[in-house]
Amino acid sequence: MKSEYVIEKKENYLYITVSGEYDKDDFLQYPKLVSEACEKEKIYKVLFNGMNLNGTNAPTMDRYFIGESIALLLGPQIKIAAVWPGNHINKFAETVAVNRGAQILVVGDVESAKDWLLKED
Repeated sequence: MKSEYVIEKKENYLYITVSGEYDKDDFLQYPKLVSEACEKEKIYKVLFNGMNLNGTNAPTMDRYFIGESIALLLGPQIKIAAVWPGNHINKFAETVAVNRGAQILVVGDVESAKDWLLKED
């Protein structure tokens, strides 16, 4: 893996920090890792922080396949707020995932992500 992750259990959500280099193959594996961590902890809200990654301007097709993987493996059961460098957010992975039933928001700062994640529906 070109990236590394750390999972912290917070009071109402899991906090996942990813660092290193962006890699499509790594990011196609993360939804499965997130799903397994949620099942283990019985917590179904996740704040995914990618602000410490390098190379975050992912190609469009990577974003498509990652969004598809998020929808398939996390579905509507797991709510995920992803924090990504703002200049590399184009909402494509989010749109692909949401159109397939996932609950995801991609934003450029942790506070906005946390506010959305913990807001009651």
